[in-house]
Amino acid sequence: MGVPNKRLKKLLMTTGIALGVTAVFKYLLPLVLPFFIALGMAAALRPWALWLQEKLSITVKGRCFCLPLGLLGGILLLGGTLSLVLLGYIGGGKLLREGKQLVKELPGLAQEAEILLTHWCGRLEAAFHLEGGHGARFVRQLLKDVASQAASAMMPYVMGNSMVWVKATLKVLVFLVVLFFGTVLALQEEKEIRDYFRRSVFHQEYVQMGRILKVVGAAYGKTQLLILAGTIAICMTGLFLLGNPYYGLLGVTIGLLDALPFIGTGTVFFPWAFVCFLQGSAGKGFALLLIYLLAYLLRQLMESRVMGKKAGLSPFLTLAAVYVGIQLFGILGVALGPLGFLIVRESVEV
Repeated sequence: MGVPNKRLKKLLMTTGIALGVTAVFKYLLPLVLPFFIALGMAAALRPWALWLQEKLSITVKGRCFCLPLGLLGGILLLGGTLSLVLLGYIGGGKLLREGKQLVKELPGLAQEAEILLTHWCGRLEAAFHLEGGHGARFVRQLLKDVASQAASAMMPYVMGNSMVWVKATLKVLVFLVVLFFGTVLALQEEKEIRDYFRRSVFHQEYVQMGRILKVVGAAYGKTQLLILAGTIAICMTGLFLLGNPYYGLLGVTIGLLDALPFIGTGTVFFPWAFVCFLQGSAGKGFALLLIYLLAYLLRQLMESRVMGKKAGLSPFLTLAAVYVGIQLFGILGVALGPLGFLIVRESVEV
């Protein structure tokens, strides 16, 4: 009887933790998210702020005068934010220029696609003794239907009420302001915050949950960001070497697609390479497959080495966690699903 009771206890505990994590993500996380991020940013800025505080301190008549840690952290945060804005402005300007150029060349690209489609549909019709032009008309109608469905699905978002966008903008601004001052205050009052949690009756639970979040959240989040940056860099470099004029725009887009486990870089590179082989550009096709292979190896290496086995997920479990996350939390479930699964697993194994 001991084993079944132990299994039942484990099952009930796992179910309870899973329901608790789901409730926290759905109802509590939106309320406390800026403060959690602020604590993390304060921890990351603290060594730099302490170094700056030591360098700027002065001693007068045996007394040491130094700037407040929160003030220095705020200056560092503003400097980092301005640097990111500058990089975003430069990078965004390039992507915008590439996007404008792509729009201008769309008619020519569409004409080339039409010629290629007609050619290969004609060859298939001849091979299967079909009516001339039937295959090309079928494919054109299929593409037209897909485009129409996509446009219909996107129209409510594009033509939505302007007040919705105004409210969303205000929420983002409030979030950023709270995040900034939360980071500054967390830096300035770190000792008081630590003492408060140390005196709490739930001190052990806080320590345990903090360890889990540090192992899981930091490992998973850092790994995914590094993979995203590395994949974008590989795609942009490869497409640049191939002489593609849209290497920036395509590199960023493909990198973002790779962040979705059920899409990935192969969704773009495999059909693209196949078209190159059909056009007789075998060298370009193999080059595209090489870019895909490098991005794939990067993901496998980062997930196994940086994230580690303890915080890792197999591709199947990742897909399942993402699917459940999307069903529960919408688009944010792409990140919250795997993160929640890892938190539950770590909590049960403690």
